[in-house]
Amino acid sequence: MDIPQISFPNTDEEFINNPYPYLKELREKSPLHLDVESGLVLITHFDDVKNVQKSKNFSSSEPENYEKKEATIVNKKDYEFFWKTEEFNLLNLEGTIHSELRGLVAKAFSNRQVQELRPFMERKSKELLEKVNKDSFDFTKNEFIDIYYDDNQWSINDAELEESWRLQTKNDLLITMIADKLSDQPKADLIKRYKNRIRRIQQQKEEDIFSIAMNALANQFDPHSSYLSPRSAEDFDMNMSLKLEGIGALLGIEDDYTTIVSLVPGGPAEKSGRIEPEDRITRIRQKNSIDTKYIDVIGWRIDEVVDLIRGQAGTEVEIEFISAKSSDNERKIVTLKREEIKLEDRAAKSKIFTNNYGNKIGIIDLPSFYIDFNAYQKREDDYKSSSGDVKKILEKFNNENVEALVLDLRNNGGGALMEANKIIGLFVASGPTVQVKHKAGYIQPYGASRAKQVWEKPLVVLVNRYSASASEIVAGAIQDYQRGLVVGQRTFGKGTVQSLENLSQGQIKITESKYYRVNGTSTQNKGVIPDIELASTWDIETIGESSYPTALEWDTVKPYRYKKFNLDPNKVNDLKENYLTRLKKEPNLIYLKDVRQR
Repeated sequence: MDIPQISFPNTDEEFINNPYPYLKELREKSPLHLDVESGLVLITHFDDVKNVQKSKNFSSSEPENYEKKEATIVNKKDYEFFWKTEEFNLLNLEGTIHSELRGLVAKAFSNRQVQELRPFMERKSKELLEKVNKDSFDFTKNEFIDIYYDDNQWSINDAELEESWRLQTKNDLLITMIADKLSDQPKADLIKRYKNRIRRIQQQKEEDIFSIAMNALANQFDPHSSYLSPRSAEDFDMNMSLKLEGIGALLGIEDDYTTIVSLVPGGPAEKSGRIEPEDRITRIRQKNSIDTKYIDVIGWRIDEVVDLIRGQAGTEVEIEFISAKSSDNERKIVTLKREEIKLEDRAAKSKIFTNNYGNKIGIIDLPSFYIDFNAYQKREDDYKSSSGDVKKILEKFNNENVEALVLDLRNNGGGALMEANKIIGLFVASGPTVQVKHKAGYIQPYGASRAKQVWEKPLVVLVNRYSASASEIVAGAIQDYQRGLVVGQRTFGKGTVQSLENLSQGQIKITESKYYRVNGTSTQNKGVIPDIELASTWDIETIGESSYPTALEWDTVKPYRYKKFNLDPNKVNDLKENYLTRLKKEPNLIYLKDVRQR
């Protein structure tokens, strides 16, 4: 393989000060894996691919010194050395990311770049704000901005970047001026938005910058590997267990105030009877603690306010509000005892409908595949889980003589793999539900060997483009077993499994395996194709796994033996033909199709 001939700077300093010409040439002439985020340079290479040539890490100054752990490719000697290695050739053959890649070596964001990021963003935001203030935009002039960023090239110099930002600001103001809900002061609205942006930048911490750098690095493997800061890790656990300890209020930001957006039914905030949506929080005091002084939280980041409000169940917190119903900024102080809050609005919900023929149809809306891992590991009875909640609903439907079921997985982005397996078992009994290919290459079937079929009546699984991961496992298994029909739009196409590893601070989420349907096909990139595909009003190809540049490839494995249910193919064909007929005659379906064509 010939080495692409590219130019190199004389020194590292020259590259760091003006990387754009070199990055542009690298991008055009070399498949070298690189990325640039927010003007910061990230050049990466890999070692230990399939255990080939272990520990060969490269340094721009001494490429033969394999002990060094950091490297940035900025000179010809190192570039040629890197190009000729077996690792890089294998990387070219296998694609941008390979499931066996380990030992990532990178000089990502230099200390100077990290330190300069925040003031740089603040300075540029203030410059754009000044342009809006000066009314420096001529809307009679014919100008163009490309709002589709995926295929854009990196700017080669600061002047090109400046022009791009100017056009973006002009576009922001124009959109504000012609928005559907016309504002009396579009310029003032945009100025307020930009000032809020500057305030958010000023409130950034080192942890935020570190998260940006680490996520840019983790995303080089695939779209779903990421770093979770301590705060993000806590929120992840909360979303999986559907519980937290606090006052039971959803908070938001309005100007400098943290506000009440909504109240959790049955939570301390709602039970107090004194807190309303849009109330603004001004001060917080911890009761029965060493430091009992009020803390003024006006202008604080919302996560810092949340840290003061959350706490151990049974402890008390005193909060001062400006009442939303008061015209003279009347203040009120409310003392609340923290409780364990169950987020029931994010759990499985059900309804029963009776159609025109008198048939009772049950609907289960499942937003995610959740489980309280801590309670599960402690072997607590009746721990919170999606499979447990769905089982209870199915038993209720059986007792009420419900005749058919719709399992609604639209907008369900996934969750715990074990929960997907258990839910499949409620419909197909014991047997394999999914195959998982681990990083070592062996393939393991998953399923519930002791599962009992709870629902034996007709079943439809409803999906859309936002149904991903565990949702696709369930939909794919129901389709493969011919246990029911899948209806909706093609799903997201996420066919990978991630694991969480604890760090000294936060967690790292790493893609460690791929999953396959029992018929041997993958959902990666292609998703699950519904038996009856409903019309969509938008181009679903613009999102989904296949839209990510670092997504893993689609492939297949050997099918696993499984026993299909007896689903009458003639009835299925009749159903499809009836739908195609309705698609031509039903006004609502015709409208959806016409919107998509326009």
